[in-house]
Amino acid sequence: MERHPYKPLEWEIVPCPFCGSSKNNIYEKFGSELQYTYVLCSHCSLVYQSPRPKYDKHFIDAAYAEYYQFADNLELNDLADVRESSVAMFKKEVEHIIQYDEKRTAVLDIGSGMGTFLYATKPFYKTVLGLDVSAQMAAFVEKKLGVKIFVQQFEEFSYPEKFSLIHMSHVLEHVPEPNEWLQKAKQLLDEKGILVINVPNKFSMSFRLQHLFTKLKIKKQFSDSWNDPARTPDHLFEPTVRSMKYLLEKNNYEVLEYYTYSRRDPVSNGSSLSKLINRQFKIGSNITFISRPK
Repeated sequence: MERHPYKPLEWEIVPCPFCGSSKNNIYEKFGSELQYTYVLCSHCSLVYQSPRPKYDKHFIDAAYAEYYQFADNLELNDLADVRESSVAMFKKEVEHIIQYDEKRTAVLDIGSGMGTFLYATKPFYKTVLGLDVSAQMAAFVEKKLGVKIFVQQFEEFSYPEKFSLIHMSHVLEHVPEPNEWLQKAKQLLDEKGILVINVPNKFSMSFRLQHLFTKLKIKKQFSDSWNDPARTPDHLFEPTVRSMKYLLEKNNYEVLEYYTYSRRDPVSNGSSLSKLINRQFKIGSNITFISRPK
């Protein structure tokens, strides 16, 4: 499929998606023509787009065109052949987070993709469900794993059973109203149920170095892939440890554990160096928050 340059039909100036503050400073410009802007919230330290392309069907279709194309061309290959992840990685994550789930009755994975996380949870849960935006992806997972995937927006989702675990991995940063999502999760969680959120860490060591190199003009942009004019800024915001702690506290969640991680060490309990970077200094590329409604 030919990729055409993406040009927003309309722009919108938005307040901070986490705290609602309009006080910010420009953090960096990015895009093939530096046409997009990340600002740093002066209140909660979230990095977010403003102005940003108007969040409408035109933007959504452009932002997720590559994902839909990938889903439309899926074949029933071995589950180990999962792009950018693996069954083993998710097994390690599941084995770690279930220690916080006292009931282990039902799990909901939002943005379930190829169903790898759900596959890893099947030995531990009676009910295993997912949500995804692609009907083709949902059909793939249902046929491959026998797991029900709802093609539905999370805001509109309902289910007669409460969940003891809700999992959101690298999906929250695509959501225009993250506070609504956390409140929705609270409605769906069982008593003592847990919410696990994985997001990128904008203030990781690697991102900060990229940002510094850009400022020093050693690098033209913080990511070479943004030279592709067809690429769409699908991350509406880039979380930081401080901003995520603020978001969870604001929505009345208790943080049970948080750490940064890499895909090679998803729970950061491997080498001494990994523990130092991800658990002590928390400067790894991604962040995991395990939380529970108060």
